[in-house]
Amino acid sequence: MENKKKLATIICEFNPLHTGHKRLIDFAKSLADNVVCIMSGNFTQRGLPACADKYARAKHAILAGADLVVELPTLFATSPAENFALGGVKIADKLGADFLVFGSECGDIEIIKRCAEEIDSEQTNNRIKEIVSTGVSYPKAVALATGSDILSKPNNVLAVEYLHALKKIKSAIIPVTLQREDNFNGDKAQQFASSAILRSNKSLFDEYSFDYVLDDIDWETEQNYKNIATSFVAIASKNKLEKIEGVSEGLHNRIYNCDKAHGYDRMIESIKTKRYTWMKIQRIVLNCVLDITRDVAKENLSMVPNVNPLAVRSTSASLLALTDKKIDVITERADRLYATLGKTSSSGFLVVD
Repeated sequence: MENKKKLATIICEFNPLHTGHKRLIDFAKSLADNVVCIMSGNFTQRGLPACADKYARAKHAILAGADLVVELPTLFATSPAENFALGGVKIADKLGADFLVFGSECGDIEIIKRCAEEIDSEQTNNRIKEIVSTGVSYPKAVALATGSDILSKPNNVLAVEYLHALKKIKSAIIPVTLQREDNFNGDKAQQFASSAILRSNKSLFDEYSFDYVLDDIDWETEQNYKNIATSFVAIASKNKLEKIEGVSEGLHNRIYNCDKAHGYDRMIESIKTKRYTWMKIQRIVLNCVLDITRDVAKENLSMVPNVNPLAVRSTSASLLALTDKKIDVITERADRLYATLGKTSSSGFLVVD
């Protein structure tokens, strides 16, 4: 009997894809016969639209070496780290993946495992909750509770959540991490640039990304969304705001009364607090625009997501048999919104040579 081909998965956004991402894909290819990227769709964890639509970014991943790109549904893709990781891991497990490959600032899977186990202990978990209740952010609370600053770095946070998710669903997938090096966010890069700095400086694409990525970036989409979102929040009732996923402890009153007359950034600034960070408020605003209530979120987050293909390498088309070719209602809603904001490259999955 022929040996089963090994499958490695990468949970990603590629917003936009850069040379560091290609390094991760190449590393995954050294472990397995096929690499599947589980990628955020048209909206990302920042609570904002992606810099290029999901089909264009899926094409970028194939051109960078992936064999198949499937979608991380909007509800998971725009959630905090715990649910972002859980959605991706559920899909990886459904695909029958052998490996989950991810970058981390730490670069040591054993250290990440120990951190995840310590956080899982009842005593530490209770201490973290106690500290968070005082208004301290989760990563800072973990650092105070454990005496470790590993979660002061965003990719370490995701790495720990990936391990939590694998344990939660009792998956046999093997986690493998690659250290992220020189992931700068300043004025001058060393070896790799971050997606954040590339979104704000197109002159860096020549050195740290690829022409086929730059050609697809829509620089107007984010501002177009911000204009729509501000107007949408301005007409939302208190009753609607109170039911939105992420809203608690009277936050709907703060959103209802915030400054909406001076643009999106001013609106977010007037809502955020020590407990409710800028990014968390952005996600809540997107939930409001997409009408994602707590009840809707609870129901959908408990389910195993559909596996919707976005792009496949022509020589790897057999991998499409692993997918459902279905899209959920929230993701459909998000796609319709994205279509009003800027250019879209396709209305169905792509086959890339």
